[in-house]
Amino acid sequence: MRARMILCLIPLTLLLAGAAQAAEIAILQPAQEETIHDNVGDVSIQVQTSGGVPGSSVRLVLDGTALPGTHAGPVIDLHGIERGSHTLRAELVDAKGEVLAASAPVTFHMWQASRLFQPRQ
Repeated sequence: MRARMILCLIPLTLLLAGAAQAAEIAILQPAQEETIHDNVGDVSIQVQTSGGVPGSSVRLVLDGTALPGTHAGPVIDLHGIERGSHTLRAELVDAKGEVLAASAPVTFHMWQASRLFQPRQ
């Protein structure tokens, strides 16, 4: 009877330990539907992560395409983003590139000045 009790506790302990390690990632900046005014297309991305494994990093997916490279820090600067609306998603990946967690998608709008839009006088 005692052996049965021990066997029942082991899976519960493993389940609780696994639940404590759940990875999460969220995009803090840009905000949903935010308009960014930048003529050269620079945008600063800020993410928040929790959980994960040692050596995990952030991969960005812009308009359905994974951007090259991964990032260790919470702030990632992108350059040369074209004008228009874009959808951004962040993924927390392990050292092998396996996705541990993915953020909700965020849509932002890149506004760039144009000679077609002259200021009113």
